[in-house]
Amino acid sequence: MPALILAAAVLGGALFWILRAHGTVRQLREVDQDTKGLQRRAKSVLEDIIGTPLGRVRDVRLAATILMIQLVRTGSPVTAAEKTQILELMEDPLQVENVSAMFERAWGYTQARRPFSLVADELLPLLRESLTEAERQQFVTMLTRVAAAHSSPSDLQREAVARLKRRLLSGKPELKVSRSGDFG
Repeated sequence: MPALILAAAVLGGALFWILRAHGTVRQLREVDQDTKGLQRRAKSVLEDIIGTPLGRVRDVRLAATILMIQLVRTGSPVTAAEKTQILELMEDPLQVENVSAMFERAWGYTQARRPFSLVADELLPLLRESLTEAERQQFVTMLTRVAAAHSSPSDLQREAVARLKRRLLSGKPELKVSRSGDFG
């Protein structure tokens, strides 16, 4: 009989600690979820105040380079042919003085497999206000050349360029007229 009471006491004690540990783990998960929600809200408020890194880009040449890189990083790693095409376009027509530094800077704004439209949407206002109609057309052609540098453009790339073209060339009024009809 005393062994039965001792076994019941040990079993009851073990059950008590298991249930208590389970409750603690559940509470920790709830606190963790609450904290993550607070972090997301704080980040959202901060981005509303100072903007996202892409939203703070003010150099149209940097924006163009970011979009060329992101176009090829969306679907797969950047190939040598694609990088070469981007570097050539940075030299002419973009006329970037320090191509390698600009490329590295632009690379930092891109992410592998990030949807192109998420990046393009943030840079679209800068492109609209900085480029003439002819420069916008030229930029769409540049993106098409980059997409076709390694192989024929994927469906994803064709749709991304077409979407950007529609939004970039929509009926919004031009705010700047370039003297040369080129980027600059």
